[in-house]
Amino acid sequence: MNRLDKDRIAIPEDKFSGSPVSQETGKPANVRFRNVLVATDFSDTTHETVMYAVDFARRFGSTIYVAHVIPPDVFPLLPPSEWPAIAKEEAESREKIMLQIEEELTVLPHEILLQRGDIWQNLERIIQAKNIDLLIIGTHGRSGMAKVLIGSTAEKIFRQADRPVMTVGPVAGSGASHTTGFRNILYGTDFGPESLSAARYVISLAQEYGAQLTLMHAVQNGDAELSNSALHTLREIIPMGTKLPTPACFCVETGAPENAILNAAAKSEADLIVLGVPRSQILTSATSHFKQTIIYSVITHAKCPVLTVRDF
Repeated sequence: MNRLDKDRIAIPEDKFSGSPVSQETGKPANVRFRNVLVATDFSDTTHETVMYAVDFARRFGSTIYVAHVIPPDVFPLLPPSEWPAIAKEEAESREKIMLQIEEELTVLPHEILLQRGDIWQNLERIIQAKNIDLLIIGTHGRSGMAKVLIGSTAEKIFRQADRPVMTVGPVAGSGASHTTGFRNILYGTDFGPESLSAARYVISLAQEYGAQLTLMHAVQNGDAELSNSALHTLREIIPMGTKLPTPACFCVETGAPENAILNAAAKSEADLIVLGVPRSQILTSATSHFKQTIIYSVITHAKCPVLTVRDF
């Protein structure tokens, strides 16, 4: 992100996947989340992730799918004689949480899916079978994004999911976003093609929620010429004729990309961060490498959900 040459700074004409700006609505693309999948382990973040899905469903007429995959009943730290009792206790807990979810979703089209086996393989089948448009995941409680992303299923989701993924991270405040809508949306971009693939999502969401949209780019140093060039390019991302509820804001932050994104989010009071993720940030088979990526750092420290969009 610390260098912008002429090829990299140019905005591709097809950044909105060929979708023209509607003269009637001013929208660059008709982004709709018709089918939303909440992947949950029934931990203490379940309610929050489901409530985000509820808000999407009310705004977009979505069908909500809540998936919980039950791994094999193996508890390696305990003697086998105790496994049946623990399995029964977990089954009773699942039943209780499922009833709570049913109450929360009672007036909305929904389906709760219980699967057994490999978590990602089951989620992948659901994504394809239900034609999922958005996947929402939460962490294993406030204390441990590392538990989730290091050697875990969530790391597989980030590497392999070919749908937008919204993550409610470990320090994301409970806030009011899922009940009152997103009011301030931050879009971070490095001007690469994968990054720009998220542009149509942020514009459409800003229009849908009546939100203030901030577009930002990070430079590693305070070079004035580089910053001015980046600022000019940020303004070119929004197509002519696009109608926004309020004029977009544009900013160039200095420093490492992950720190710049988090700083911009704090300044703009963002309740949603949207990132178009380069494949190099995702397509790695080594979890230790994934831990070092920008997306990992942002999700780990963001005080709001992070929507990642991947260009396939």
